Order: sequence, then structure tokens, then C-alpha cells
Amino acid sequence: MTEISDAEVMEKALAGQIPEARPEKVEEVVSEVEVADVDQAAPKDVNPASQYLGTKLNHVPGESPFENKDDDKKLVAEKKLSRVGDTIGQNADIRDGWIDVDRRLLGERDIFYPEDWRFRIRPATVEAIRNWSTIDEENPNSVDDVFNEIMKACVSILTPNGPIPWGNICSWDRFFFLLLVREYTFAHGEASLSYEEDCPECENPVKFELTSQTLKFDLPDPEVMPMYDREHRAWHIDPAEYDVDHDPITLYIPTLEKDANIKAWLIAQIQENQTRTNRSKIDQVFIRFVNWLSPKVSKDADVAKRQIKELNMIYKSWDAEMFGFMDDVIKNIVVAGSTKLTVTCPTCGEEVTSNIRFPHSVSDLFAVQGRRKKFGKK
Repeated sequence: MTEISDAEVMEKALAGQIPEARPEKVEEVVSEVEVADVDQAAPKDVNPASQYLGTKLNHVPGESPFENKDDDKKLVAEKKLSRVGDTIGQNADIRDGWIDVDRRLLGERDIFYPEDWRFRIRPATVEAIRNWSTIDEENPNSVDDVFNEIMKACVSILTPNGPIPWGNICSWDRFFFLLLVREYTFAHGEASLSYEEDCPECENPVKFELTSQTLKFDLPDPEVMPMYDREHRAWHIDPAEYDVDHDPITLYIPTLEKDANIKAWLIAQIQENQTRTNRSKIDQVFIRFVNWLSPKVSKDADVAKRQIKELNMIYKSWDAEMFGFMDDVIKNIVVAGSTKLTVTCPTCGEEVTSNIRFPHSVSDLFAVQGRRKKFGKK
């Protein structure tokens, strides 16, 4: 096997999670979604008390504001209003710009989330954009961290049991949600991510635009989907059905939380290696499997180290036949992203395909030049 450095292991571990931060061509793991319009306004059912907005309570000019206090209290309690008519508990969300995400935008990938989850997004904050302006595009780890900061600040998940961390989002959907946040931040179409290439047939220019709805996804085959357990976000597979002598296995959907905690473990391993005389090589193949082998990886470094050590023992217990089977399984259940955009040439009608890229660099994602006149040429 070709020797690979710890830094290269880290870069490979991040390769499927973030676009390559290069000035010319920046690719991202992406996938197929149903094309639908994003409603930038708050959904109609977000604030059922909106009909009372701007309505005074029971005061009329010249009367004491305390004369009908009991009636006011009754109305506030009955309609759950604040003094300006907002629904208590929801007015803050609306003021902060939170809106529900139409889950149909996920297309077939919606099945990888429980049916009762609600996703919400808000525009990127000034603080988040400020962090974005300091991004080191040559450092995949830096890009990864800033991407997660945007997710943390601008994406939330609500369930019947209360909110849960954004890290429960599938690994392959991070860029989709980042683009949704971007589209909401620049709701009037400022600074679109578009570029032109010549049609190979007629040589006329064809416009490509990178949005949450132009991403393409390669989904698992329908024949393997019955093995997926939506409630537990897991795959239950019996190797014996495929003539492999092994007990049934359960594989868990990769999530952003696990990605982050595995990355923290990987960084700790690299740092630990640097202090050793006899350095141990990190198994880059194991890194491909680890996110699938457990429902959770702890944020606590010591606990994560024990967890991953146990998962590594399971991985090492596979014989050649089981390893080959597991390799096939992962390839067939992962939601793989296309690195291409396809459009129809408006001149000749031919399909034209282009590599996904940003007009200049990954920093274009949340650049705000579209709102103001550019200063200088740099």
C-alpha cells in the first residue's frame, strides 16, 4: 500500500464533506433533489395570531389604559398574544428570521429523516459572515470549521420532544442546507453563483447556476431500500442472505455530529503521533467505515477514543470475504453526490454538463459584494 501522511489522511477524511478550496474548480459532494420554489416568506401557519398584529387591545382614545385590564388579560390568555399581537414564543423566531424549510426540497433524501422533524433556517448573521471572511481556502480543516459555524448559527431542527442539534443532519446534506441559508440570506438574488461555458455542439455560451435545487444526488437502489429503518435511521442487513458467514449487522446514517467528533479524534491521533518516536499509521480505510458503525460518537475526547477503539476492533475482525461485502454495502447505501451540473443549451437544445465550481473561490458562498459597489479590484 502506498504510504500516506497523517495530513493526507485528514484531507481525505474531509474530501467528501467540503468543496475543494481552490480558485478555479471547487467541487462538492452533491445530489438529486426535486425542483421546487423556495418560499422566502414565513409559512402561513407559522404565526396564527398574525391577524391581530397592530390591533390595540380594548383601549380607545381618551380612556384609561387600565379600565379594561381584565378583558385585555382574557384576550391575551385566550389568543396567546403579546401586547403587539404576536404569538408568545413565536414572535422571537419571526423577528430573528427563522422560517420552516419545505421538506419536499430534499426530494427522495427526505426518507433519511424521521417524518416528524421540522427543519428551520435563518439568514447568515453578521458574525457568521465575518468568520467567513477569514476563511483559509487552502486549508480543508478551516473550510470545514467555517461551514459548521454557518450550520450552527443558521439551521435548527424541531421534534415533538423539543429541539435537537443541527449535527443530526446527514453528512451529504450539509452543502444543500448551506445553499438554502445562502439563498435566504440573499433573498433578492444578489451575488448568484453562476458561470458560463461554451456548448460543445453549437459553441454558444450556456449559463450554469449553483443552487440548492441544481444539486444532484445518486441515491441507493430501490432494491436495497427495504433494509432501511427510517425511525432509527439505520440499515439492518443480514450477510447470510448474500452467502457471507457473519451475523446480521446494523449500519447508521453518517451525520455532521459524528463527522465533527471523528475529525476531533483524528486530529488528536495526528498530534499524538507527532510526539512518538515510533509513529503508528492511521488506517485511512477504517476512516471510511467508522461513521457507519455507531449511532453516536461522543464529543468527549476520552470516551470517543474508547468508542473508536472498539469500532476498530470490530472492523479488524472482518475476514477478507466480510470486508469485501461491507465495502459493497457502503458503496450501495451511501448517498453519493455528483460533481456535475447539467443544463439544456438554449440555442441548440443539447444537454451540456459542467463541473461544479464557484466563479472565483469558495469564499463566494457568503460574499456580500452584491449589496454594495465593489471597492478596488482585489
